[in-house]
Amino acid sequence: MTRKFRTLFAIPAALLATAALAACTAMGPVRTTTVDSVDPERYLGTWYEVGSVKQFFSVGLVNVTANYQLNPDGTIRVENRGEYFTDGGPESRIVGSAAAVDDTFSKLNVTFVGTAQPNPPGNYWIVALDEDYQWAIVSDPTGTSAFFLSRTPQVSDEQYQEFLDLAAEAGVQTSGITPTPQFAD
Repeated sequence: MTRKFRTLFAIPAALLATAALAACTAMGPVRTTTVDSVDPERYLGTWYEVGSVKQFFSVGLVNVTANYQLNPDGTIRVENRGEYFTDGGPESRIVGSAAAVDDTFSKLNVTFVGTAQPNPPGNYWIVALDEDYQWAIVSDPTGTSAFFLSRTPQVSDEQYQEFLDLAAEAGVQTSGITPTPQFAD
């Protein structure tokens, strides 16, 4: 597959995702809570998306991952990737940046256009986090987006239900969350 074809999927998605998150934050009241603090060094690395509220650009994506790495300027490099429809399908990949809104690192601004700025309230809120950093639940201030992240590509049905329960407790609207297929290596 050509790079041009892959880019056609990624660029519009990036622009619209950033705009959608900004609009979401501006449109609704704050309804979610975050964890008290996050150790950014422990949060770095690869996460598998095992569930989310699908956006138009993510419908049909499987094997979705997010990789976070520290940039020299203190922001975090964000690389999201997935494959459309099937294992080995057309790739969707986009790179952006994140900046912590405050020193707790539980609220960040993520953008795929330009460099992220630490402007409150942020659009990436970590609402639940395993003490060993093996899973995380991410939303936004209004609770209308949701991402279930795991260090492993598969979670049990019981763990997935626990994610739903924890998300609801944190103020996330869980009705639109669906599993993200991950094909085991």
